[in-house]
Amino acid sequence: MAKKKILIVTDTLPWGHMSIAKAIYGYLKSVEKENDFVVDLAKVKVPFTVMNDLYTFVYRFFPLSNRITLKLMENEMLRKTFLEMADYDLPDLQKLINRTKPDLVISAYFLHSQSLAKWKKETNQKFKLWTMVADPWTVNPLSYIDGVDLHLVYDSKMVMAAVEYGVEKKKVMETGWWVRGEMYDEKFQTLNFKLQSRKKLGFTDDRPVVFVGGGSLGTNSLMKLLPALMVIKKKVGFVFNTGTDKLLYNMVEEYMKMLKRLRRSDLIQVKNLGWIDNMGEVLSACDIVFGKAGPNFLFDVVAVQKPFVAITHIGGQEDGNIDLIKAKKLGWIKEKGNHAVDFLLKFLENPQKYEKKYAKNIALEAKKNKMTLPKILKRVNDELK
Repeated sequence: MAKKKILIVTDTLPWGHMSIAKAIYGYLKSVEKENDFVVDLAKVKVPFTVMNDLYTFVYRFFPLSNRITLKLMENEMLRKTFLEMADYDLPDLQKLINRTKPDLVISAYFLHSQSLAKWKKETNQKFKLWTMVADPWTVNPLSYIDGVDLHLVYDSKMVMAAVEYGVEKKKVMETGWWVRGEMYDEKFQTLNFKLQSRKKLGFTDDRPVVFVGGGSLGTNSLMKLLPALMVIKKKVGFVFNTGTDKLLYNMVEEYMKMLKRLRRSDLIQVKNLGWIDNMGEVLSACDIVFGKAGPNFLFDVVAVQKPFVAITHIGGQEDGNIDLIKAKKLGWIKEKGNHAVDFLLKFLENPQKYEKKYAKNIALEAKKNKMTLPKILKRVNDELK
């Protein structure tokens, strides 16, 4: 008897959808032999390069302006007009499905989900289709799709949101967040590994180490912390993660040169990283994380059990992330004016105080999300029987 086939699809851009797809794929791939199925990952490019470029520009430079886009999608006519674009997204997906003949398709990108659901419904395709609702606490009408067999959502709050949008409750599954399994490696919590990781990054003493990250695409908002490097009077290490943003990477490089010229590079040590493949190891070396409150970055930080300081977020789309950080006490919100710099200076006065403040809450959230991928495996096996 032929093994059941699972196909996970996402877009080609290095943003959160890709991270989610890789998390699910990596876990299912690691257990495919004992579960008697075959799993593949496909990155299918959407045909709207200009739209992706515009999103990246807004993401980096005007993140709060995205609230307008989310608001527009509440209008039924505009939503239908936008979804007509799904017809242009379909041809490459059709070729992929016809070639691979999967029993189950898990889509991590909403436009792919829309395209496949419409095609499946109109032509009576036999594969099962699951979609990811890729915002933990923000309700986006485009995430709830007629014709999808199962919506995977973060928690019970999003189950209720789906039902309110007309999705049958049996077609919604609460899972937790989809974090790569390696982020939960217990070695990241050990002091010995932390010291080894710090040494690799060039931090050889007991100074506090601050991670500053903007997600996979990078964000201009990280620059608000750079002037602080000129006024800090205590020993501290910084790890800057600029993603694919070369402009921001070069800006950090310029500040590093200034620190050297001013003979402050021993006091303020900076490691400038662009794209990071070993995120768990790097985060394990740090004491606190400042960054953009994207869900995948936030929950990666939670998995390694570090406190999070939100210095920016995408308006509309990530408003729910800010609410979640506050409600679950996973860290602090310091987005306005000089609040991030002021908080950084306070942290450096007493790092242990801030590291411990929300430690129990963060550990509880990490434990909850660690069960996400095993939950999905169980549901996959039930679906493929």
